[in-house]
Amino acid sequence: MRARRREQSGAALIMALLVLFLLSMVLALLAESLLLRMRMARDEAETVAVDSLSDSALEEAMAELALDPNYTGAPKHDFGGGTLQTKVQSLGPGLYDVTATATYGYRHRVVEAQVFRGGGGVTLRHWRRVPG
Repeated sequence: MRARRREQSGAALIMALLVLFLLSMVLALLAESLLLRMRMARDEAETVAVDSLSDSALEEAMAELALDPNYTGAPKHDFGGGTLQTKVQSLGPGLYDVTATATYGYRHRVVEAQVFRGGGGVTLRHWRRVPG
């Protein structure tokens, strides 16, 4: 009878180790999945931030144009945890080409816009994101 108990207790140990191994594999896969989701969420947050900053740079240039028709842009400066830079070029009476650049972390976004400055203020006529 004693020999039989040893065989049974060995089988129970092997089963317990197998269950622990399977449980650790499930937990490792779960941890990897959570890390991937966290990376994706961080990337999305950085993309939203750099998009917002590029829009802010464009709005800043439009506000300055409303005050000064000879405004030529702003050098690179800190804003909202990132940096902004704008260049403004006159295309004719009241018509301007604005290039707004924003950087946040490792993300970089350039936006080109055409704006019109008239009696009713500055209005956006055309806007596009520059690829790259």
